[in-house]
Amino acid sequence: MAQKVTLADVSREAGVGIATVSRAMGDHKDVSPATRDRIRTVARQLGYRPSAAARALRRGGFHVISVIVPDNAWGWWEPVVRSAFETASAAGYQVLVHPVAGVDGGLAAVIEGLSNVPTEGVIVISAPDQKAVREACDRIGIPGIAIDDSSHDIHFPSISAANYSGAADITRHLLSLGRSRIAFLRTPAGKTRSTPDGELFIREREQAYRDVQAEAGIPIDKKLIVETVYDETASGCPELGHLLDTNQSIDALFCAFDGLAAPAMRELAARGLRVPEDVAVAGFDDERAALLVSPQLSTVRQPYAEMGRASVELLLQSLAGERPELKRYEFATRLIERASTRSQPLSDSKRFPRR
Repeated sequence: MAQKVTLADVSREAGVGIATVSRAMGDHKDVSPATRDRIRTVARQLGYRPSAAARALRRGGFHVISVIVPDNAWGWWEPVVRSAFETASAAGYQVLVHPVAGVDGGLAAVIEGLSNVPTEGVIVISAPDQKAVREACDRIGIPGIAIDDSSHDIHFPSISAANYSGAADITRHLLSLGRSRIAFLRTPAGKTRSTPDGELFIREREQAYRDVQAEAGIPIDKKLIVETVYDETASGCPELGHLLDTNQSIDALFCAFDGLAAPAMRELAARGLRVPEDVAVAGFDDERAALLVSPQLSTVRQPYAEMGRASVELLLQSLAGERPELKRYEFATRLIERASTRSQPLSDSKRFPRR
C-alpha cells in the first residue's frame, strides 16, 4: 500500500512551511493567490487528499476538537476532561475522546489518525514526549495544547497544577503538627529521553518535600525516601514495610499522589500503627482515592475544572489565529485537611459526659 501523502510532504516539495500549506488548502486570505495555486498544484501532483477535518472545516457549521487520554489506570484526569467538555460545548464545539490504549505506535500514531476524523485541534493529556507529539500535530496541520506535568521540555502551551508549592503546603502542614520524621513515598523514576530525571511532577513534589524540611532545620534522611510500584489494590506496601523493619521510625508519610496511600495505610495497619495517632498520612491530587481510604486522606487539591477550562480556551485561541505563549501555565492548588493527619473530634457523648 502506498504511503499516505501528508501536509509535511507537500510542505517539503513546495518549499514552504506546514502552516502555509494548511492555510493555502483552507482558502485563508493571508495566502496570496499565486502561492495558493502553486501549493495546490504540488498537492495534486503528489496525490495529497485533504483530511476529513479539513473537509468539515470548509463545509462549516460543524466544529470538533479532540482530547487524547493516557493509557493508565490512574484516572486523575477524568474531571479535567469533564470540564473541557463543558467549556467546548458552551463554545459550540463537540469533543471526541481518543484513548491511547491498544493503538500501535502510541500517542504519535493516535494523533496521525486524527487526519481521518473531522477534528480541528487536540488536547493531549500526559504526553511523555512533547516533541514527538508536536511533530505529529504539525504533520497533519492542527494545533495542540498539553495538560501535562511530566515532561521537562515544553513544545506546546502546557497546563499543570503548581506541584512544587502544593507539595510545600503538605510538608509544612505535617511539620505544623509536630511531625519531624516524614517519609516520602513515590514511584520509581520513569526516565525517558524527554524526562531524564524522571517525571517532572514527582521530581517537583519531592524537591518541595526536601526544601521545606531543610528550611525548618531538619536534615534530609535519604532512607526516608521510598520507591514503590503503584498498585492501588495491593494488600500492603513492602517497600514501606522494609523501611520500618530496619528500625527507621517515622511519624508522618507524604505520598507523592493519592493512589499510593491505600496500600501504604494497609501496611501501617498490619504493623499496628494507627493513622493519624502514630503516623500522619497525606497525599496529593484530591481524586477519588483520597475519599475511599479510612481515615480519609489529607491532600492537595488540583484545580481540575480550571485546568480543563483553560486547555479549551487556549486551543480556541489557536484556532482563531492567535498564538498562546509557549510556556507552562501553572494553576494554584489548595490544601485539604482530613482525618488522616488530625485526630477525630470528640463525639458529643465524650464532649458532654452524662451527670
